[in-house]
Parts: sequence; structure tokens; C-alpha cells
Amino acid sequence: MKFILNKTSGINGIEKISLEKIIQTFSVPENIEINIDKSNILDIGLKYEDINLSIFYVINFISSEITKNYITVHFVIKKLYLDENIFIEENEEINKILPKIIKYLKNNNKSTKYNIERRRKSGIYYFDNEGIAIFYQKEFNKKIVEKIDISLPYEDNLNISDIGEILNIEILKQIL
Repeated sequence: MKFILNKTSGINGIEKISLEKIIQTFSVPENIEINIDKSNILDIGLKYEDINLSIFYVINFISSEITKNYITVHFVIKKLYLDENIFIEENEEINKILPKIIKYLKNNNKSTKYNIERRRKSGIYYFDNEGIAIFYQKEFNKKIVEKIDISLPYEDNLNISDIGEILNIEILKQIL
């Protein structure tokens, strides 16, 4: 399957957070991982090994005067098409993909500014308000793409009561 970056955000026509649309587009995955951490975050990992896609549907249940509950979705893919012919993929050198991403951003009237989070032997390049994250590892003097992460803008006040039913997972039906 070909994963194409949308002009706005997301991939393959999925521009807003909708588990139903994700399942319609990619089907119910063969592998679903559910994690709940101490800080009240529910992480539902949808793993599609046959097409090299992982989707992380993250629900943050923290609610305070400052922060509301919110949901984010991340698509983690090995190969991303910026248009029909131009793509970036894992194991490429960062210096080869940067011009492709910047050209894509210019062509779609988006800011070409990016942030870099550096670590000793790795790092992350963030583009398009962190909607595109390119993780890399340093190998000798080269930065090699390790992971491509496409995020949808977070949304709050979404109806999450049907997640267990959509995925047919009894425990989620009970807790949500």
C-alpha cells in the first residue's frame, strides 16, 4: 500500500481524528496493543505488519483548569510519498530527504521552518507544526532516518464511547 501525505495533515485522505475512518481506510488490524500509563494516558496501537504501518490512537484523560482531555493520532510508516512520485523512507540519509520535504512544504504554501531535537546519537526533525517528525540515528558521520511519524492535530471533546465497539474489544467497551 502506498502512503501519501495529505495537503493539509494526515495520510491517505485521513485529515481528522476518526477511528471509524481509519478502520474504513486500513481495515481492522491483526494486532492491537493497549497501554494505560500512570499519567492517565490510554495508548491504542494498531499494527498492520503486512503493509508496514502502525497507528497510535492516544487518549489523554488529564483534565484540569489548564488542560482538557484530548486525543492525538500518529501514523508511523516506513515509506511516505510526498506526491505521486517523490517519497522519503527509512534508512535514507537526512541530507537527502530534507530538500524533498522543504520542496513539498513550499509547494503546499506551508512554512519551511523546522525544529531539531538533538541527542548524543539520535534526534528528531519536526516540520509543519510537528505534524511531520523524522527520527534519525547517527551512524558514523551520517544521520540515517529511523522512523517517519505523521501526526494529526490533536482534538478535544471527541466522543470516545464507541472505540471498544469499533475495534470489538470488550474491555474498551466497559471502560469507555
